[in-house]
Parts: sequence; structure tokens; C-alpha cells
Amino acid sequence: RRLPFQSGGFCLAEGAALPNPCVTARAFASTAVPASSSSSSVGGGGVIGTAEVASADAAALGKLAQKALAEGLLGEEQWQRFAARASQLTSEMSVPEAAKLAAAFSTARSVDFDLFARLSARTLEHLQAEGGSSEFRALELRRLTLAFGRARAFDSELMEALVPIIAERAADFRPRDLARITDAYARMPVASADLFAFVADVLTDYLYDLEPPELARLSRAFGQAAVYSEELFDALCVEVKQRIRSFGALDCVVFLEGLARVHEGLPEEMKRDDSATVNEVAERLGGALGSLSASELIRSFRALVQLDHYDRRLVHRKLCPALALRLGQLQGPSAFSDLAELLHCLSLLPAQSHKSVELAMTTASALRELGYPPPGGRHELRALGLVAKALAQLGQEDEELFLLLASAVHGRGGDGRPGAPPSLPGTPRAAPHELLALADDGELAELGRALGLPNGASATAVLCPAREAIAVELHRRQSLEAEGAAWAEGSSE
Repeated sequence: RRLPFQSGGFCLAEGAALPNPCVTARAFASTAVPASSSSSSVGGGGVIGTAEVASADAAALGKLAQKALAEGLLGEEQWQRFAARASQLTSEMSVPEAAKLAAAFSTARSVDFDLFARLSARTLEHLQAEGGSSEFRALELRRLTLAFGRARAFDSELMEALVPIIAERAADFRPRDLARITDAYARMPVASADLFAFVADVLTDYLYDLEPPELARLSRAFGQAAVYSEELFDALCVEVKQRIRSFGALDCVVFLEGLARVHEGLPEEMKRDDSATVNEVAERLGGALGSLSASELIRSFRALVQLDHYDRRLVHRKLCPALALRLGQLQGPSAFSDLAELLHCLSLLPAQSHKSVELAMTTASALRELGYPPPGGRHELRALGLVAKALAQLGQEDEELFLLLASAVHGRGGDGRPGAPPSLPGTPRAAPHELLALADDGELAELGRALGLPNGASATAVLCPAREAIAVELHRRQSLEAEGAAWAEGSSE
């Protein structure tokens, strides 16, 4: 059931829409949990034989998959054999068999999109059959939702159809089951506002039954889904304060991230005052920073900034030194985004210290050395905008970083510096640079505004061509849209 759209009830956070409800059924998410790269078993000392897998029926295959998990047999070849056999059997599977296999594959972090498509299709067939919902017990519903959420591979039609069944079976779920199901749905672009409304209504009186990680993830799930229930978050904050000594560092980070998203999306007239809760969680976090990685430290810093919480002792005596020690951990595709986020957070501090300034200089140096995009990374317009905003806020004339930003927008010339300025609107020009071609209009406009913030002589000289490139690309798109509309109008006549 849907709760009323009012303060104190259930509402969508303003400025943050629910995931796109128009995701085509059977269109699977492109982000999947990578399969294990190891071709040998881990910790199990063997493999389950090919003949045994090939002769197994669906029920036996599920047991073999669970046995492999229990024995630590996570080799890629092993799970490829399981996937091949499961694909042959999906047309005969019952709901429990499909749910068990989906759960096993997602737990092993071995995601075969073709197999998950078949499992989804078979499950949907059962659901659409007359009286089909009776086959879905709480166990199968939990296994299916957690598996598809963990794997990020799902059928949107199926996931939407499961929501009313979950509500019907509410009495069969433990509170922690509902919390985990909610977290799974938050990971999927499925229109599930009814689910979140139902969970908020049911779980508010049963938060005491959840462990600290589950309380934290519940906050994050509602923040990710851009759904708000005043009663739930009031009760959640009370529960967190009462049990704050049981929270680990990562639990604190996840809870603050969810609360920050909720605060960011609420309209002005519904803003919350959670300062007492944030103070206690931040104090607890400050005593356990040593267990967090560099990326997790940056996430905590960002959440505190978004919640407008500034504790000089926590930031300058604990958080900055911890980040300085772990900055070298930032490697891989997300390194540039993490460093950009850190530099932006540092720039927003109401007061600087020697340690924060030193950390900002080290972060800028790391960005210069890393380059853009980082090895194996992808284009992140938001990260580029954060760097530009941070440099403007800090008043830094870092020509090398300005060159990096400009080059990311419109490519490089032969000497490694930004290429020639693009042509003026209305004149022929080459295809847009990859970053410009992939971004949507809103992202380009936001990046253009960010690049206009640094106002020094060096920034103006270097970034002006980049801003022009963005303006030209936006003009090109508007022209193409106008031409398309004119062509469609002419064709209809």
C-alpha cells in the first residue's frame, strides 16, 4: 500500500527522482559483479567433476553449487560448468530451484547474464501462471531479490511484479529479511516506491531487531532510492543513538551516507535537524578511523560535509592525518574520482590548518601524476567539475591541473597541450571529443559552469577553449534536434 504524500508520511525526495521506471523488461543492468579470475579452486583442494555436473538435474545442481560454496570452490571454470548446465535446465526449473541457483551464483560472484536472463524469464513464467504467486514463499522471495540485487543482473518486470507478493507475505519475513530486501531493491533501477513505503510502515516498530550494519544499510537504501519516511528516520536516529557503541567504523560511514542523501533531497520546508545524531555518530567514527581504507575515509569526509558537520578536532587531528597516511592506497579506475572528491571536501572546510593544506597539496600532486582518465578508468564529468570547483575555492592557480581539465574536454594537440580551440557555432567541425559525445546536456552544462569558476589569468587562458568546446557541443545538439523536429514535421505533411 502507498502511504500518503505528506509530511510525517511518505514522499519522494525533491530534486532526486526514483530510478527510471521505464527500464525495459528483460533489459539487464550493465554493471555486474565480476566473476572470480582464478581458474583453480580456492581453499577446497579440488573441483566437482564435469560428469557429475552434466548428469545433475536442477535440484541436484543446486545442491552441487551450494556444496562448492561451502568448500570454497570458486574457480571460474567450475562455475562456468555450473552455468552451462543450469542454462540447459531452466525451462524445467521450479521457483525454489531457480531461486537457489540464482543465490548461489551471486554469492560466488559469478554472473552469467544469459543464465540470469533465463532464470528471470522462468521465474516470471511461474508468476504469470494461474495461481503462480502461491509458489513464492518468503525464502524464495528473499533469495531472488538478494541474488538479483547483489549481481546487478535482473528483469525489471519480474522485480516489479514481486513487490506486491512481498507485501502479502510480510508476516513470513523477519525484520532483517525486509531490511536486506530493501537494500537489494535500492541497487536496482526498478520503480519500487510501494515497497519502500510498505517497509517504512512495517519496520519502524521493529528496528530493535536489526543489527548495526542492517540499520546503516537501511538508511543508505532509502537514500539511494530517494524515498523518505519521517517516522522511519525519526525511529532510526533514536535507535542508532541508543546503540552507537555497537557500531563499527564502516557502519557509521554507511549510515551517514544514507542520511546525507536524504537531507540533500528534502525540500526546505521538510528539512530535518539530526545534529545530535550526527554528532554521536561522528564521535564514534573518530575513534575508529584506523580500520577504514582511504576510499572509505573519503566517503566519510564527504558525508560529513554534506551534512554540514564540522568538528575541528575530528577533521584536522584525525581525518586529515589518516588520509595522508593512506593516500597511496588510491589505485585503479576510481582513483581520480576519489582524489577529486577529497580535494573538493578540503576546499569546503570553514577553516584550514597546516595538515589540511598539506593534504590538499598532496592530493593535487596525485591528480597531476595520475592524469585523466586514469588507467582503466572511465570519463567522470562530475570529478572534473569537482577539481575545478576546489581550485577556485582554494584560490589555487595550478596551470598543470587546468591543462589536464582542458585536455580532458577537447583532446590534446601534438605537444601534449590542449588542442586548438573548436570552431565557432554554425561552422563545420569534426566529431566531438569522446567525453563530450558521451555526456548528456545537463552534465555538460554543469561542467561548463564549474570550469568558469577559476578566474585567474592562467585559468582563463587555459580553460576558455574547454568552455567553448562545451558551448559548441551543446549548440550542435540543439541544431540537430531542431533539424530533426523540422524533418519530422515535413514528413508528416
